[in-house]
Amino acid sequence: MPITLVVEDGTGLSTANTYISLADAETYFEGRLNITDWDGATDANKNIALAMSAALLDDYFKFEGHKTTQEQALSWPRYDIHIDGFHIPSTTIPQRLKDACAEYAMWILRSDRTAEEDSVGFKSLKAGSLSMEIDPNDRAATVPDVVVKMLAEIGTKIGGGNVKVTR
Repeated sequence: MPITLVVEDGTGLSTANTYISLADAETYFEGRLNITDWDGATDANKNIALAMSAALLDDYFKFEGHKTTQEQALSWPRYDIHIDGFHIPSTTIPQRLKDACAEYAMWILRSDRTAEEDSVGFKSLKAGSLSMEIDPNDRAATVPDVVVKMLAEIGTKIGGGNVKVTR
C-alpha cells in the first residue's frame, strides 16, 4: 500500500509525516540541476523518501526554539525562532526546512544508507590488546552537507562523532 503524505501545515498535526508535499518538491526541483535520481523515481518512492527525510531530519537535528504542542508528530512547528534576525511565527514552516526535506529525500533515493557492510569505516582493527581505529574518510555521511548548510540557522546536526579506541 502506497504511503500517504500528511504535510505539516503549521498547526502541529499529530499525523504529519513530511514538511513538503510532492507537488512542492517537484516545483523545488524544477530550479535545480543534477536531479536524475529524483526524476527517475516513481511518485510512490518519492513519497516514501519525503516522509523518511522528515523523520531523519527530526532525528539528526536539534532545532532552535520549542515545539508548539506535545501532540505534534514532527519537530516543527516551533516557537522562539529567528531567521536572519527576524521573528518567525510559530505557525510557519520555514521554506529552508521544506527545501532541505526535498534535498534529503533525493539523497535518500540516490543511496541506501541502511545497506552498509559491518566493516565500513574501519581503517584498522586489532584483537590482542584491543586496538580499533575508525577511518572517517571511509564512511558515507548520514546527512548531506547541503542539507546541514540549509538548516544551519535553525538547527544543529547532532551525533556523528569520530571514535578511536586503544588499550
